Amino acid sequence: MILPKIFRYSLNQELRRAVTRMMRWVTTESKEKPLDLHKEQLKKILLVRATFRMGHSILAIPAIWLFRKNFPQARIDFVGAPVSAKLFGNLPIDQYFSVTRRYPGSAWDYPLLLRQLRSVGYDIAVDLSCSQSAMGSFIVGFSRARFRVGLRGKWDRWYNVRVSRPAERNKYRMLPAFLRALGLEIQEGLPLLRLPNPENERGRRRIKELAGWGGGRPTVGVFVGGRKTWGKRWPSKNFCELITALYWQRVNVVAFFGPEERNMIGFYSDALDSGIAKVFESSPVDFAAMVSNCDLFVTCDSGPMHLACALNTRTVAIFQNPNFDHWGPPSSLARIVHQPGGCSVDEVFKTCLEELSLDPTPARFRGEESLTATGLLGKPVF
Repeated sequence: MILPKIFRYSLNQELRRAVTRMMRWVTTESKEKPLDLHKEQLKKILLVRATFRMGHSILAIPAIWLFRKNFPQARIDFVGAPVSAKLFGNLPIDQYFSVTRRYPGSAWDYPLLLRQLRSVGYDIAVDLSCSQSAMGSFIVGFSRARFRVGLRGKWDRWYNVRVSRPAERNKYRMLPAFLRALGLEIQEGLPLLRLPNPENERGRRRIKELAGWGGGRPTVGVFVGGRKTWGKRWPSKNFCELITALYWQRVNVVAFFGPEERNMIGFYSDALDSGIAKVFESSPVDFAAMVSNCDLFVTCDSGPMHLACALNTRTVAIFQNPNFDHWGPPSSLARIVHQPGGCSVDEVFKTCLEELSLDPTPARFRGEESLTATGLLGKPVF
């Protein structure tokens, strides 16, 4: 019997909480130890971002580069999301460990993971969550590292180096502030993801093949997903109108679908012009390679939003909720669009044209036909 996905997820969540509570009851609080990173011989380093979301792991990338810069000869391992394991293949990591959420596999996967980590004998383990993650603190605490580092708070009992919570609220600024508090010199500290040349070239070829209007026109990738249960996903009707408007502006548009949106491909195929490319790509690396070769990427607040920013692809980020001060990328990476009551298609379309440096003048004055010119923007396209 296969349990429903939502029930399995809830069960896994409750099991992890129960195990974490039990470990709090049966373990004592670690004693504080002084730490000066510039005086310690750190040969084995463990960085932990124990999450199942791709975006959260991507936000931890600055720490990987910074520790490698400061400790070039050290072994640096990372614990993170399975979806990011291949994406991080070109980062200066010696070994990537994936966390798991599936029960009953998680019942033996976590003991096995801890056994592997403890066998290494790390000099330092750092929880990079900056949100007092229970799972991150658990892994760091039981890694048997000499220095176990994390934020002060609810789950700090297993750390022996506790860092005061930074005043920063934004996720892009919080991690750099945390690393500075550890004594590491860091400037802006933005995520930077470099793909191997063969993968990047393959993505360039695929994007070129999908260009509906041919070469010489800008390419805009549109990710139509987002966590619907958290109210992050823009309505499908709005995505259809935006994609159609961009297409008739003679922009090469590629509609991207992730695993959680795969069942929506049929709907979009019926709603959109046949000349508009629709792509489902299950490989995170191939997906990233195509995104990196787009001139602009449009997405809701999601993992692909953080991915596009890390790939240095200019991004238009649609925020349905007013939490862009917490999760929003800096203006150097993205344009955030938010309107009370929900973002309009007109506002997102206008922002895209500005980012592409395209003439927003109605096409009838340029001798071209488009949805803007004919008044179709904002009308149903299906």
